[in-house]
Amino acid sequence: MKKSIIYIIIAGLLIAKAGKAQVSYDTWLDSIQSESYMGTEVLLDELELTGKRNSGEAAAFGFYKNNPLNSTEEVLSRLAGINMIRRGNYAWEPTINGLSSGQINVAIDGMRMFGACTDKMDPVSSYVEPNNLESIVIEKGGGGSAHGSTVGGAVDFKLKRPKFNSALNGSINSRFESVSNGFSQSANVNYGTDRLAIRMNGGYRNYQDYTNGSGQKVYHSGYKKLNYSLGVAYRTLGNNLVNFDILLDDARDIGYPGLPMDVAYAKAKIGAVSYTIFEPLTWIKEIEFKGYANAVNHLMDDSKRMDVPVRMDMPGQTKTYGGYVQTSAIKGKHAFQAKLDGYATNAYAEMTMFIPNELDMFMLTWPDVDRQDIGLFFSDQWKPLDRLTATANLRVEQAFTQMKSEMGQQQFSVFGHDSEDFKVNQMVMNAGTSIDYQRSESFSTQLGASYGERLPSVSEMYGFYLYNNFDGYDYVGNPNIKKEKSYQLTGSFRYKPVDNFEINVSGFHYWFNDYIIGYVDENLDAMTIGANGTKVYENIDGVTFRGFDAQAIYSPAQFLQVLYAMKATYASDDDGKPLPLIPPLKNNLTFVGELKGFKIQVEGEWSIAQNRVSENTGEQATSAYQLVHIRGSKDWSWNKNNFDLSAGIENLFNQNYREHLDWGGVLRPGRNVYASLKIGF
Repeated sequence: MKKSIIYIIIAGLLIAKAGKAQVSYDTWLDSIQSESYMGTEVLLDELELTGKRNSGEAAAFGFYKNNPLNSTEEVLSRLAGINMIRRGNYAWEPTINGLSSGQINVAIDGMRMFGACTDKMDPVSSYVEPNNLESIVIEKGGGGSAHGSTVGGAVDFKLKRPKFNSALNGSINSRFESVSNGFSQSANVNYGTDRLAIRMNGGYRNYQDYTNGSGQKVYHSGYKKLNYSLGVAYRTLGNNLVNFDILLDDARDIGYPGLPMDVAYAKAKIGAVSYTIFEPLTWIKEIEFKGYANAVNHLMDDSKRMDVPVRMDMPGQTKTYGGYVQTSAIKGKHAFQAKLDGYATNAYAEMTMFIPNELDMFMLTWPDVDRQDIGLFFSDQWKPLDRLTATANLRVEQAFTQMKSEMGQQQFSVFGHDSEDFKVNQMVMNAGTSIDYQRSESFSTQLGASYGERLPSVSEMYGFYLYNNFDGYDYVGNPNIKKEKSYQLTGSFRYKPVDNFEINVSGFHYWFNDYIIGYVDENLDAMTIGANGTKVYENIDGVTFRGFDAQAIYSPAQFLQVLYAMKATYASDDDGKPLPLIPPLKNNLTFVGELKGFKIQVEGEWSIAQNRVSENTGEQATSAYQLVHIRGSKDWSWNKNNFDLSAGIENLFNQNYREHLDWGGVLRPGRNVYASLKIGF
């Protein structure tokens, strides 16, 4: 009991100093960075948060400003409303308010991109590093429709831009972690003249298998990764802007202890060019034209696993080409944004089973699926009164999805599908509105309502016997699946009665029709050895999601800050039964002290048990856990160079635990001692 009290007192989430950005009317007119009323933008270089909610949440991300070698997944896991599905020590999949995968959009600098793994082992977030990024924009619910049709929201990773009029400068970073004998290194350099600016960065990670809280090695949890990017910006004589970006990511020998297979490689190539015209008319702020292309290659294999009944390889690839033109404008008391975007993507995946003394078995798991998509988005922020802001947005999108492979069509014909099912035209729509009322400098509130639709994913339409290790079933797509629909209500308030205290609370309630979920088909046998059976994707009505997140920040003294944060989601199907992979209530509390340039952070986290689990999937309950972390840092300058030394202990009491969204019952790392050094020049 005494130990639990200690945990509660010092558990938490890391913060650093943060200040509130005052928003005047002029600032509001100039701040249409977020695509919707629910948008927030986390700036990774600066300790601030732009959008409707700023100072309270901003404090939660100070740690990442000073620790560039944290992974993108670690950054995301701290954001309000975000939880991560973890299948291994690499490539965690983000969820927003309990919704994931095809229900949310994940973009890189506004570019659509799709993972190449049929088992979701390479979410788009795994192909970027914090060193690549300027900021992360989070849109919740239907608010993410600027990036495409959605019911769950959007995450947009904005790439870091080169700086003009900048002398040669950069930084070198290195970090060691004891729990996995892991090394991380990164470096970046920037140089800019009045017209031309260039930024280059690179990073390397090499992690061995980690040990859990009981001292046992978690096999197949290590990985290696290279990541590099180049950004070039050119300012024309008319002060318009040309940007060129290329990003390469190459991960190899990736272990997934929560899955029956590992990954030999996961590679991405991303390129884009854009042209921005500033203030072509007095009331038009800018017009941006952008074209992009990306390719992802992924190979699952089990060649390093012991006692595999049948060895197999599962390569997959996606190729996406797209572009958009978007503009923002201010007219009177209205701030407008419009965007016309489109993309074409192809998904192909196959599986080869190597059966001893027999012919190899081959099938297409994503049978050469094309999708062409074009959408139009429009939003209007209107400020009829100084204290009142009304927002409305609308998106209309048309998509054509086609299975091109003749072999794939023959595979699906055994389920009674004909040629008409292999060419599907769908139109989807998103619409939303909100009202933001600033009652006083210390109190504001917001109410919103939206309707969202989203396209079924490639797996939900044309996936062929995709094994899901979470519930032990093979999954077969349904070409006739309907688009998913959601009705959403959201609300939030901010209260800051005094300068040194602030609280932010937001809540949501979603109702779904035609929710897409897999159900057992007793007429189909499983393909995978040992599988429990086969599920086919179906639509159901009556699914609900609801939850909240809250943050409070308190500064009792100039050298001390305290942050408390909590988040929870509750979801059920049409019969009131729990849906799978819904995180329980999670809390964070942090104390940060600073004295003479030294920072000491005592943080931690605790989660209640999750016993409300899905019987349909055989989901495991998860026990409660409490963690404590201690961190310290010191920065100084010498000979025109800047140094930042950080060290800490994570999971101080070496707890044996797992979070509810961790697959396969795999325990997380035990006590981890780390040290990092950053040198800026």
